[in-house]
Amino acid sequence: MDIPSCLSRPYGLVLVFFGVIGLLGGHREIAAAELRPPDRGVSYVPAPQPAKTGRYLVGAVMCPLWNDGRRWGDIARFPDREPLLGWYDEGTPEVTDWEITWALDHGISFFLVCWYRQPGTGPDPVVRPVLDHWVKDGLPRSRYRDQFKFALMWENANQQLSVPSSESDFLTKLVPFWIETYFRRSDYLLIDGKPVFSVYNPERFVTELGGEERAAVAIEKMRVACVRAGFKGLHLLGQSCWGSPAELQRQTAQIRRLGLDASWAYHWPTFTGAFAGERRPTGAQAIAAQEHLWRTQPQPNLLTLSMGWDEAPWRFKYSKIQWRLTPGEFKTLAEKAKTILDQRTGDGLESRVVLLDNWNEFGEGHYIFPTKGSGFGYLDAVRAVFAPAAGEHRDVTPAEIGRGPYDAAYRASRDRRSNAGPRPASPQ
Repeated sequence: MDIPSCLSRPYGLVLVFFGVIGLLGGHREIAAAELRPPDRGVSYVPAPQPAKTGRYLVGAVMCPLWNDGRRWGDIARFPDREPLLGWYDEGTPEVTDWEITWALDHGISFFLVCWYRQPGTGPDPVVRPVLDHWVKDGLPRSRYRDQFKFALMWENANQQLSVPSSESDFLTKLVPFWIETYFRRSDYLLIDGKPVFSVYNPERFVTELGGEERAAVAIEKMRVACVRAGFKGLHLLGQSCWGSPAELQRQTAQIRRLGLDASWAYHWPTFTGAFAGERRPTGAQAIAAQEHLWRTQPQPNLLTLSMGWDEAPWRFKYSKIQWRLTPGEFKTLAEKAKTILDQRTGDGLESRVVLLDNWNEFGEGHYIFPTKGSGFGYLDAVRAVFAPAAGEHRDVTPAEIGRGPYDAAYRASRDRRSNAGPRPASPQ
């Protein structure tokens, strides 16, 4: 089946955030007996109690793939990945409020949301997004939207959901659309009065615009357009996460030549050769590889923290390497990242922003979203490291207060699959 993935080709952008469950030990199933009886005294999603992170700005990459129930069928074969919201209908206001509360309660204050364009719509006079349900419907209609922010990552090279661009398309259609539709919103992420925006594949952008010089000119014109729209400028990021050390250096050098403000990685370190052919690397290996990459990337480079990679639900589309940090190991990774961040000087984004990989990419196997397998473990790790003064807290789930279920689209999709007969066996 067609699966729009956030890692559809070499190079891109990404932000991420973290968490933990009780004892920061391992990942385990949550027994039904552990769930408290519903608290009928709470009539809606609990209001966020934001965990203060001081000078650190913690965000997570968010892949909006879960709105129609169809893709959950692939994830349901892996019950430990089932979210504590169930197989939820993404983009509904109440589901979005759960996401906002859980994120803010653990120190995560924004999502970097993958932005896709409908295939075949390049010639259209208007821009036509797809899979924009979270930014178009969920967040604007949520009760707690005023407390949370989002930024966009332009998925400009996805294998299923991308539209070839050009200088004219970029400057006369895309840039005005992004400014008027998103940047002007009160819930869009501005840092120092500048919108934060990310290009997933800068190399593809260069090719489509006819070379580095023309691409750099277009980027400068985008900055000018933002200033004319009343902003103080633009924080423009370029993603790079795939290739040998030499290839990574080449990619980040191009990002700087284009005039982008910083590089960052959608994911570390699966696609860098760091595991030297090892299919099942240990947590210690994954932590060491990420720390090495943080320290060796040309600056300015934002820190990305990855909790794992295992795309078995997507039938190993990109790699058969499988690894996952426990919440305790993720806490260790976060502590190492904080140490490096504290060693950086200056006031650039690379000294303030932490990117977490990933909020909800259940198919690729990197997610910090609360699940039956890990509970709130990864989120608690983030809170413990980046909001240490926040103190004790209690995480609440829909089942505890009698809310939900939120899985109408999944149940409808499952019924359609049942009526259509058995599916082919998944490759192992």
